[in-house]
Amino acid sequence: MKVEFFSAECRLCERTLNILKHNFPDLEIEVHRASECKDGSCCALAEQYGVRAVLSLVMDGKVTLVGLPDKRDIKSLATILQR
Repeated sequence: MKVEFFSAECRLCERTLNILKHNFPDLEIEVHRASECKDGSCCALAEQYGVRAVLSLVMDGKVTLVGLPDKRDIKSLATILQR
């Protein structure tokens, strides 16, 4: 499963990334940071996936999380990852 995280590099984004890594330590997450997107490729990719806001988590091309996750979101992500 390909997992991508679109980040504005703010405290909320970093906190969310830490939450995801804590709850899913074996999950490989490709992080797209705003500061690293000099040529617009990250924006094009985000548009392709339908990302409308950062922070967003995309799993296999589908937006699965937008914003800080709560316990329900973590359970939902765990269900998706168990498939």
